[in-house]
Formats: sequence, structure tokens, C-alpha cells
Amino acid sequence: MRVKCKNCLPKEGIDLPQFSQSEKKELTKIKIESGIKTVKVLMNQYGLSHLESKYIVTHINENYGKCNQCDYLKLDEENIICPKCKALNLNWIL
Repeated sequence: MRVKCKNCLPKEGIDLPQFSQSEKKELTKIKIESGIKTVKVLMNQYGLSHLESKYIVTHINENYGKCNQCDYLKLDEENIICPKCKALNLNWIL
């Protein structure tokens, strides 16, 4: 799935891997601990570039339904653009 955020590079977006539910849980858990560690996991285990990995980590929501950028509280889908600030949110249902 191709995702993009109006606030971030690359402007054309990136191809988001199809993570399983357990992978989403694990990546979110690791991100809460350390964003840098999550970037390394994405690069090593999924073969993503540094740029793609940072892009994904930046957009993973730590709290379901809450925008990472503006704190809007009513996001109700995965991989959603915030209706308030237009930022991409990987709002994974865990």
C-alpha cells in the first residue's frame, strides 16, 4: 500500500509493507521504547531503507485514535490522514 503525508518527504510517499497484526503490535511496542531501535528493526528485518524506516516510525501512532501531529482524538481507521491537520497516521488497531 502506498502512503504519503503532506508534511513529509518523500513527496511521492512510500510503499508500506503489509504488516501482520502481531508485527504491528511489536513495532508499536518497540517504538514506545525507542524510535531509533524501531528504525533498525525495520531496516534489518524488512529490508527497508533508512528513509523509509524513519518515515514509518514517525507516523506510527502510540495511542489509537490520537493524531501524532495535532492531538486530534477521533481517528477511526488505520493508515488515515488526519482531517484536522492532514498528517498521515499509521493508526493501527491493536
